[in-house]
Order: sequence, then structure tokens, then C-alpha cells
Amino acid sequence: MTTKYDEKILEITTNWKFTQDITRKVGGDKSAIIRACERLAEMDYLEVKPNSNRILYKRKDTAQTEFNFILMMEHMEVNQKTEINALSQFSTLLMKDGKRLRQKSTNVLDNIHEEVNRAYMVKRRLNYQKNLEIIPHSIADQRIKKLDDYIEKIMCSVMSKYNDKSTTQAIQKYFQNHTTKFEFKF
Repeated sequence: MTTKYDEKILEITTNWKFTQDITRKVGGDKSAIIRACERLAEMDYLEVKPNSNRILYKRKDTAQTEFNFILMMEHMEVNQKTEINALSQFSTLLMKDGKRLRQKSTNVLDNIHEEVNRAYMVKRRLNYQKNLEIIPHSIADQRIKKLDDYIEKIMCSVMSKYNDKSTTQAIQKYFQNHTTKFEFKF
């Protein structure tokens, strides 16, 4: 999962940094760190400046424009549809014992969890900017509502794909073990 690198990447990119400098300072899976940088740039958290055949990243501390917010939401929704589609490809999510999730389904749920974490990350940033009055309250509240709707849509899609009780319980247990922010609505 790339979200585990996000905070560290944002912490060290106060000035322009090359990708290799970021991966060295963050430490860990190089390809996951690079994907995290790309996703943070996609979410308008990092500025990108190509420098010949290398890429520079810098944390972006300004408020997100409406266009960039809409673009980010489109990217998130495409990723959401991809993961929901991948999840629906499985005939069952559970192992033969009927209680534990299969590794492939866990990988897809990890990706869905990562998408939701990114939405929460944007919500935190919007609340912070709203409190500092960097962004108007009405715009921040509208964006937060869109993110809440996005999160709820993901969770409803995941839960509605499987009607049997043991699968829904396994999915709920998975998400509740990985985060405390989810509320399941049926």
C-alpha cells in the first residue's frame, strides 16, 4: 500500500526533491514510493517539475483549485470503479472454511482501503484549510460532502456485491480491523 508513505513524502518535500532522493529518505519499496508520489501529484498535494529525464517533486501548500479538485475526484472514481470491478470478478471472497478472506480478495480490499484513506486525507486537508480560512467554508463543506458521498458509495458497493452473511461479516471485520472510521449503512 502506498498510503503508508504519504505522510513521510509530504514531510520531506518542503523543497524540490528528485524521486531517488525521496525514495532514499523515505526507505521501503521503491516502486510503491514512486506510485505514492504520482498519486500525491494526482491529488494536487505535490507539484511536479520534469528536469531532463528525472522528475522533481515539491509539496504544494496552496488550496486546491476547483478544476484540480474535480480532476482528482474523477481519478478517484476511476480507481474506485476499477477496484469494485476487480472485486466483482471473484465468485467468492472467502476461503473454503467460509470465514477467512482469500488472499486475492484481501489484495483488492487493500486497494479499496487505500482509496478510502486517500479520501480521508483530502478531507483532513480541507478541514485544516477551512479552519485557517485558506479556503471558504462553503467550498470546503461542498468538497467534504462529495468526499463523504464517494466513501459511502465505495462501502455500499462493496457490501452490496455479496449478500451472504458470512462474506459481509468478513468484509466488515476486515475494514474495522484496518480503520475505525467506517460505519456500515445498509
